[in-house]
Amino acid sequence: MVGDWRITVSVTGGNSTNAYGVISSSGLALFFDSDGDTIELPTINGASSFSGSMISYGPPGLNVGSDTVSAKGNVNSPTSITGTFTAASPNPSGTFSIGPYSGLSPVVTLSGAMVGQIASEAVILDLNFSPSGANSSMTFTGSNGFNCDVSGTFFQEGGDVSTLNIFDVSMTFSGTGCPTPTTSAISGIGFESASDYFYGKQNGTYLYADMLDPAGAFAMEIFQQGVAPAGAASKLTPAH
Repeated sequence: MVGDWRITVSVTGGNSTNAYGVISSSGLALFFDSDGDTIELPTINGASSFSGSMISYGPPGLNVGSDTVSAKGNVNSPTSITGTFTAASPNPSGTFSIGPYSGLSPVVTLSGAMVGQIASEAVILDLNFSPSGANSSMTFTGSNGFNCDVSGTFFQEGGDVSTLNIFDVSMTFSGTGCPTPTTSAISGIGFESASDYFYGKQNGTYLYADMLDPAGAFAMEIFQQGVAPAGAASKLTPAH
């Protein structure tokens, strides 16, 4: 079940939400929607069924926290996963369905100046990427132009550089004015896409990281400098 997936979450008697993400080789299943919400499913490791906690994290900066519900699902085929989630009253219950998503192909090794922005956050990060290690693995360093520095790695899983669009991600923030108070390494997973999910920019190369920050999960979009996202603030706006 390792790969890039799209999940549709439907609330009983309510709306449906689409989110995009990855199931990693460790079974970690993370997805984000266009508002920057993150959904974490129970571990999916190829067994015919799974169960556990389904956690939804609100976008950073909105101080809405997270919600945990009970979920169970079935791996119906290599291209179909379905399940249900149940919350304690008065919170809603519902269903979810997961199908394959075609990310960027072939996978691209980023190099040079890039821009990073966390969904729903005003701060812009100037980043510099370098190839590192096997296949399309990369390292990066950067800052917000003030007192916050960041560094990290995107380690490509598997041995097929052209098709396996899954990265194990680690990033560490230091200094003041950072988009997170966490100073230890934050882990997550990522993938590349030709589409911009947050700001409606033209098709191109976009690298995404969905990070399980202890202070609150966040999704980061990384793109080439010069492609300014509509509605994004100047990097001269420090994080709150």
